[in-house]
Amino acid sequence: MTVRREAAGRSPLALRLIHVAVFLAFAAGVVAAALPEWRHGVFALGRPYHVGSPPEALLVLGSALAVVGAAGLLVALARGRSAPLAVSWLILGGAGAAVLGSAGSPPPERSSELSANTALIQLGQRVQLAMVDQLQQRGEVPVARGPWQETLDRLAQSQRPFRTRTFQPVPPQVIQVQTPEARPEPLLPGSLLLFVSPDGASFELRLVGLAEGRPQVLRDETGAPVVLRGLYNPNLPAPASP
Repeated sequence: MTVRREAAGRSPLALRLIHVAVFLAFAAGVVAAALPEWRHGVFALGRPYHVGSPPEALLVLGSALAVVGAAGLLVALARGRSAPLAVSWLILGGAGAAVLGSAGSPPPERSSELSANTALIQLGQRVQLAMVDQLQQRGEVPVARGPWQETLDRLAQSQRPFRTRTFQPVPPQVIQVQTPEARPEPLLPGSLLLFVSPDGASFELRLVGLAEGRPQVLRDETGAPVVLRGLYNPNLPAPASP
């Protein structure tokens, strides 16, 4: 009876090896597809801030199921027994989740810190131009923070490349400082540090981007801070109204 029960729990070795090879290939494909998502998630969790969208949940789930299923296959093979049917279904379910995750969502955003910092500079330049136009029209810019933030919100629209380690987007914001060199704590990526002269006749903007996951004021190739300035010049003609 013992021999019969053991025989009933086993398939021929060749068949078991073919089964294991096929399903391990499925599992390996799922893990390979999800590997960039895992790398991005681990990278993000290891830094205060980062750029990029959250990992695709279905891809991550599918790879986890595939790994569990592959482990079950190998354990059964080592014990000389046929793998339980549930193990095969785990791998197939992981493959299905991976396919849905890849096909049901747009390609993930995986911009670099350099590209995000460059986009922030471009955004800061648009704010600078808008306020320089106002400066030349009126002879002054708002001293209060509110109009600056409204201008930034209008120009930024949905631009939010920076995220916390929990993948919460950090909205661009204007932070007013009392001196041009002031550095508020904590620094937040995507911030525009604004200094306006008391008479509103000049302003300076410094931009806070990311360097290896940590906020810092952006610098040019010489190491000097990137400064976007505006100064009222009465000798220039006022810009034409749109």
